[in-house]
Amino acid sequence: MPLIQAAGRTVEIALAAFDKDGTLVDFDRLWATKIRASVTAVLERTGRSDGLEPLLLRTLGVDAASGSVLPESPMAVSTLPKIGTICAAVLYQHGFGWRESETIVREAFQPVLEAPAPPDALRPIGDVAALFADLKRSGAAVAIVTSDDRRSTSQTLAPLGIEALVDGMVCGDDRFASKPSPDGLLHLAQSLGVAPDQVMMVGDSATDVLTGRNAGAGLCVGVLSGIGRHEDMAPHADAVLPDIHALRILQGG
Repeated sequence: MPLIQAAGRTVEIALAAFDKDGTLVDFDRLWATKIRASVTAVLERTGRSDGLEPLLLRTLGVDAASGSVLPESPMAVSTLPKIGTICAAVLYQHGFGWRESETIVREAFQPVLEAPAPPDALRPIGDVAALFADLKRSGAAVAIVTSDDRRSTSQTLAPLGIEALVDGMVCGDDRFASKPSPDGLLHLAQSLGVAPDQVMMVGDSATDVLTGRNAGAGLCVGVLSGIGRHEDMAPHADAVLPDIHALRILQGG
């Protein structure tokens, strides 16, 4: 079991758990593109252009000027079904009936949002496969804890080169309460025979860090490679690093 060093803290870790978007892959490149396409599908379905687009983008958490996802917004931390419900609520407030709003989301918004990402939208943050391989060689298990759904998450593993390196996943459409609930992370630890204090949780939002903290993880690490801000993560994190590659794996723990 290796010692993992994050800034000035060193902890013996048996399970390294990572958020996906913003931690392993470029968040904005993937999700800002998908949410804009989903909103466009809604506009085409409704034939409305009377302020609906900026309202949808703002409420879902996309800065219309920069095209980036806003920190701690629904797009940043919510599951896809919850994002769909938010879209339906905006449509309802914009004058559509609730059943019609749900239908528009189900038939126009959600299919685009949940569609497989085009290859050029999936950009890894550094050499993810090399880090995972190093963790595995050192004796640690590796897992992913994400708000994205299982199908979409599974489809990212092979392009990242980590399909054979991931020992477990908890996804947004699994039966567990959403992050920052510790339920999914604790389930992974239990299924892999790891005590909570031998778990490291790494993510790019306060929600990710709090997931680890709520689970009693031995090491909770925030990374600045996604949309999270240092000031949001620092109060809950043992360390805030530029990205996952600032972690140090020390053998012989």
